[in-house]
Amino acid sequence: MESGLPDYQAAIDDALQLVYSQHHRLISQLHPESFRELTLGDLQKGPLGLDLQRLAALARGEAREPKDLVLSAIDAVLQVLFWPAAAEDYTVPRSFWDTDLGRMLALAKYRAYDPTELVSIGSAAQQLGVTRPTIYRWMDDRTLNYVRDDMSGRTFVVRRDIDNLKRVAAELSAQG
Repeated sequence: MESGLPDYQAAIDDALQLVYSQHHRLISQLHPESFRELTLGDLQKGPLGLDLQRLAALARGEAREPKDLVLSAIDAVLQVLFWPAAAEDYTVPRSFWDTDLGRMLALAKYRAYDPTELVSIGSAAQQLGVTRPTIYRWMDDRTLNYVRDDMSGRTFVVRRDIDNLKRVAAELSAQG
């Protein structure tokens, strides 16, 4: 484990208890008799708890997994936390990434990528011929996938997404 990195257990336990309380609130409206009391230990051993433990190990540099598995686990956590029941999609508030859990997920995501797969915000804006605020807007609406290196405080855009946007723009330009 890299020195200075938290173990993230408190953030994990807080997230599990938050999701559990939301679950309890929903079940109490749907079918209160079906509610089963779970301990924190039960929650930690469930699929969400295990995903969060894996992501913490990845964030601490104790483990490595294929990028698609890491990204899938992160997306599953974000969906549980931020996807409202009646919505077609979800958004993650920027402020989430400043929480311990957000920093843990960001670091796990950052470690899943090879540095050659990432581009700075300024370079992404230059390559796409747009302003930095446009890049941030596309990051917020998930048009561009990005990672944050919490150690340096820098944010990077995934090169593949930039290449895809450039390809689409070229196709549209050729059509019209």
